Amino acid sequence: MLTNMKNIALAAGVSVIALSGPAFAQDKIMVSKIDVESSVSAAAESNAMDFYPDLEEDLRAEVAERVPMSSDGADPQIKIDIRKISLNGATMLPDSKEFNELEGVVDITSPTGDNAGLSFPVKISAYSGEDIAPEGYVNVPPSETEFYVALVSTFADVVAEGLANVNTAGSAVDP
Repeated sequence: MLTNMKNIALAAGVSVIALSGPAFAQDKIMVSKIDVESSVSAAAESNAMDFYPDLEEDLRAEVAERVPMSSDGADPQIKIDIRKISLNGATMLPDSKEFNELEGVVDITSPTGDNAGLSFPVKISAYSGEDIAPEGYVNVPPSETEFYVALVSTFADVVAEGLANVNTAGSAVDP
């Protein structure tokens, strides 16, 4: 009898999981718009946007590839503010155009542009070998030729992961 009860409970549990999978998939938050701006461009002590004028559009495109988009204007929007581009903390990049830290803040807003109180920082770094990334940064192994793509792609990955912590009602969910 106990074995039969276990089998029934197991079957019921598997059925609930199987039936709820599509329901949870439909609860993914949809995004109506992605805006990327750079506070870095206004900073007098930074030359990064001179070297990378397409960074805002490149990041917007990368995020758009990773999050479910909607044409419904009533859906939330993502606003990203790029706040720091640096090489080992220095915001004046060398002539080689290298950087290994990219920081920004992501806001999930209502369609009217009001902040919904859902905001999180994104800090990406590219350090290798014995170098240790600063605390709070997501580290990606650098490539000699593809550091730009690696940092921008990883930034977009972190934005998509952060969006996964928001429910369709627009509030944060417990991970």
